[in-house]
Amino acid sequence: MSTNEIIKIDKFNLTQEYDAEILAVDDYYHDSFSTHKEIAKKLQSKNPYTVTIIIDNLNSKFWNNKKYVEKTQLPKQALYRELLYEYFFVEFDNRAGNELYAKWLDKYRLVWKKEKMKKEIDDYIIKNELEPRYKEKILKKYKNHDKLFAPRIEVKRYRYYNLPQSLNHVDWRNPYDNIFVWEENGKKVFRKGGSGSSGGREINSKFILGFSVINNIKPIKSYLFLYGSDNVLYFIKEFSSLTVPRYDIGSNYHLKYEEIEEIISRTALIEWKDFNKLTNVNVALNKLNVKI
Repeated sequence: MSTNEIIKIDKFNLTQEYDAEILAVDDYYHDSFSTHKEIAKKLQSKNPYTVTIIIDNLNSKFWNNKKYVEKTQLPKQALYRELLYEYFFVEFDNRAGNELYAKWLDKYRLVWKKEKMKKEIDDYIIKNELEPRYKEKILKKYKNHDKLFAPRIEVKRYRYYNLPQSLNHVDWRNPYDNIFVWEENGKKVFRKGGSGSSGGREINSKFILGFSVINNIKPIKSYLFLYGSDNVLYFIKEFSSLTVPRYDIGSNYHLKYEEIEEIISRTALIEWKDFNKLTNVNVALNKLNVKI
């Protein structure tokens, strides 16, 4: 049996007041941990805690405002080159196309190295494989050849993430950041996990499971924040026991489902239903009838 607590997130009642020490970390921890058991063993006595930052979508009205977004102009491949690949993946589906392209990469790798890699290996594939197939069709369909081959510029927008410097990098594929903090040689160090990359999912799983093992012995504090649609960090709640997002636990770190469930049985799990209209967070203590 589990208990549930609904935490209301009211945009008119959010606070920016919190203990600055929560996010005061000294450095990223570079050494790796092979298992969650190693994390639990090594970090149990090092005052670990977690910070979860739910990342709300930036309000669309700010996407052209330099206060909220850094805009960078980057060169983009010519339309002609883009169309060659588009035609290729229309003829072959993604799976078959990727398999064929991998064979072409192997085919031209030797000549590419022989010519001292003066150009991209893809250029050989374009010239010898894609152009014979699609060049005539493209030139026939698109009459403005100057536009086809003209250099192009792409505008990239990078949303600002206004956290303390050590924590200030974010993968915007993540709907949340999980920050795992502990003390090491008199300093506070951290690792970050999330769902945006395979490495992020592995760190997320390994540390949640490792911290859960510790939490089963002695409680680990957790802190919940919201990085709002206005690029402002808001404090939501402090938890006296380990509380983390339900999502991605076990991803890219393979344990049996039953073992994972047992490890996190005393860990409270956070979930939210509508990310684009974030109004509340549901916290459920997995399996235990204990109020948070």
